[in-house]
Amino acid sequence: MNLIYIGSSRPEEMTKELLDMGSIVNFAGNTLQNALLEGFYFHNPNLKIISSWGISTYPKVKKIFFDRKELSYEGKKGNYIYVGAVNLPVLNLLSRFLRVRRELKKHLLKNEENAVVIYEVHTPFLLAVATLRKRIQKTCVIVPDLPEYMGTGGSTIHRILKKIDRWIINKCLNKMDSYALLSEYMKERLPMDNKRWTLMEGIFQPLGKEEVVEKETLKTIMYTGGVYHRRGLEILLDAFDLIKDESYRLWIRGNGSMEDEIKERAKKDPRIIYFEPMSREELLKLERRATIMINPTPPSRNFTKYFFPSKTMEYLASGTPTVMYRLGCMPKEYDEYVYYVDDEKIETLRDRLIEVCEKPQTELNSFGLAARDFILTKKTPTIQCGKIIELLNKL
Repeated sequence: MNLIYIGSSRPEEMTKELLDMGSIVNFAGNTLQNALLEGFYFHNPNLKIISSWGISTYPKVKKIFFDRKELSYEGKKGNYIYVGAVNLPVLNLLSRFLRVRRELKKHLLKNEENAVVIYEVHTPFLLAVATLRKRIQKTCVIVPDLPEYMGTGGSTIHRILKKIDRWIINKCLNKMDSYALLSEYMKERLPMDNKRWTLMEGIFQPLGKEEVVEKETLKTIMYTGGVYHRRGLEILLDAFDLIKDESYRLWIRGNGSMEDEIKERAKKDPRIIYFEPMSREELLKLERRATIMINPTPPSRNFTKYFFPSKTMEYLASGTPTVMYRLGCMPKEYDEYVYYVDDEKIETLRDRLIEVCEKPQTELNSFGLAARDFILTKKTPTIQCGKIIELLNKL
């Protein structure tokens, strides 16, 4: 099987370069994709990767033309292609479509079964595959987020363009064979038409041997991920404000619309520490030092049924106990590895945070290590990508 992956993955060394340009960077999406690449490569060492990584368009990023690059994956020169871009609004999308399509056409084989895996419900990627569908025998779309939750608001023109975009997406999806869904509920919002699918709620990719770190002596609650109201950050901040004990700390690392508000709160309450961007290795080390990890996204927000919080796997793999609400997307197999919050009252969250933080460290260590073992043995790149390979083989 000639396996081709189309997505927005980038080598981690590109992250700093993009940040220095002033671009917004999707950390979680890239972490997931790099784990996917590891898994697919294990199952098919002839994997070909076509990537068009996300860059904030001009004028946020001043550079307009990005050249095509031949990269290497696992030392194989030319098996990882960055297609380049014309980094102007609208033209950016058109150039991504044309460049991805051109690369895909080059890599399709005449005498072998062609299988294409597409990461994300993204118009340029889907359109490139749909227009070459006669030469592609098998397709699978990995759906980390639904289109309606990948961008909201905007002007009237923007909303009209989004409607047109959604129409194109649905036309393209009708030409695809199968899905890998991060939540079973996604089926409600996609044109399934009895198509095959598999649940692949996420992957954790270890960095290798980890440095042993000591736990913080103070009760340290940590959140990492996007800092937005829809993610429940205001609930977390309000709940922490109700904790008057000076021995508690709240660590936050993430980008988003609430950055300024968090920094203002940190000025008023020095127990709150907001971290600037750092490497994944540094971030994972901080997570291992914390007392507990927290995901404050409440289940009453409708979108929580239709995605799986990828950070949850990272939290559990850290060996630090995780506190969160019982989201609709959570498979039952996670229940014994998470401390759930019973209701959405701020006082309830406060009480649960205190209750867990005050448990003996030996109990927390035991709970956290059981969760870590679950992730490192059941949610590896090899196992999770194996589900998609099996799905493709059945088509």
